Amino acid sequence: MMIRLVVLLQLGISAAARAAEFVGGPYLCNPRMDGMTVGWVADAANAGEVEYGATEAYGKKAAITMCDRIVLAPGAKSERFACRARLRELTPGITYHYKVSGNGMNGERTGQFRIPQHKDPLLIVFQGDDYAISDLDVRFVEEKVGRPPDLLVDMGDTIQHGGDFYDFKHQLYRQIPLVLAEGNHETDWPDKLASPHHLDFEGRTEDKPEQVVDYGAARWVVGPYVKYSDDFTAEQLTWIEDQLQGTDRQWKFYACHHIFFSDGYHSVLKWGGPPEGQSRRASVWPLFMKYNVRIAFNGHDHVYQRSFPIDQNGGKTPEGTVNLDPSIGNSVRARQSPWMARFLRSGDDPKTRVKGVTYLYLNGDQAKVEFHTRPLENAKLEDFKPFDGFTFTPTRFNHDSLVPAEIPTGTAPARPPQP
Repeated sequence: MMIRLVVLLQLGISAAARAAEFVGGPYLCNPRMDGMTVGWVADAANAGEVEYGATEAYGKKAAITMCDRIVLAPGAKSERFACRARLRELTPGITYHYKVSGNGMNGERTGQFRIPQHKDPLLIVFQGDDYAISDLDVRFVEEKVGRPPDLLVDMGDTIQHGGDFYDFKHQLYRQIPLVLAEGNHETDWPDKLASPHHLDFEGRTEDKPEQVVDYGAARWVVGPYVKYSDDFTAEQLTWIEDQLQGTDRQWKFYACHHIFFSDGYHSVLKWGGPPEGQSRRASVWPLFMKYNVRIAFNGHDHVYQRSFPIDQNGGKTPEGTVNLDPSIGNSVRARQSPWMARFLRSGDDPKTRVKGVTYLYLNGDQAKVEFHTRPLENAKLEDFKPFDGFTFTPTRFNHDSLVPAEIPTGTAPARPPQP
């Protein structure tokens, strides 16, 4: 009897030891008007499930739909598995509560979200290039606009060289769904061992990471992924045009990682071909203008830079498209182009480096973009300073987008680093 009791106790201890622990998350991704994916990272495979509903009583359950082993960075202490569960048949306008727990998972983590209705105002914030926004940034935007953000759009390279994208600490990732473009650093591990799990959505394949996100009054065309000086293929251009013309959404935006128009150093590097973005903008920019894509968002250059509304040749026009890199970093300015309206790099002195937050607010047939900076460290709400802002409608830009900029001190052209 005693031997049997000891064995049972040992089995119980062993079973308890095998309970999976949270490593990161939960986080929201792949938003649609009728569905949402809840993702989390555990130290064991296929652990956890999601309860959700219109109240904290939940009432519905969603099992894991995908779970992938994450290739570990050097020095990692445990296995990591990216688990996702798809919540389906959701209704816009309802606030949903959810909880990740059970199914072999130790403990629980909760969150909530609301899918906007088609005509609701829509607030979007941005990040990218190893430059995640903070709780403070989101709090500032909430107070500035008077409502919480509905969407977080990431321009890629948030994962730098296999880093921990999933180790989310901030509550905001549990409440603001992510739309993510693929950057060149998400897949730069040898032999593609580390796939960008955070980009997973139904229908995605390794060769086709592009997606379309209809959310509220806006359609986001994300991708296709084209890097460095490469151009779109005929098939990719056809896909882009199909997505831009096949929607009743009032607002249309394009998001990708690699630039079209830039004064940053990537614009002059060859990377085995013509200057980056030159070929792509010649082929796709006419489509943007034809289908009223007001802004093409991208990253890669590690600076905040915003063009005037322009045509494919860089000519200013109120009916043009703005090229906007919403990040800010410690890169360089390689040239000063007549089509560049605003440009800001963080600077080299650690004491004066800044971060910033960019947001887009859509309300009826009016839209505005604002970019505010703050100190890199120990910032408070009162430390945010406006640097850029402009307004537009679904079909044209207002005069404030065409006002020439005063270039801040410290952003003069510099010799770009070599590839």
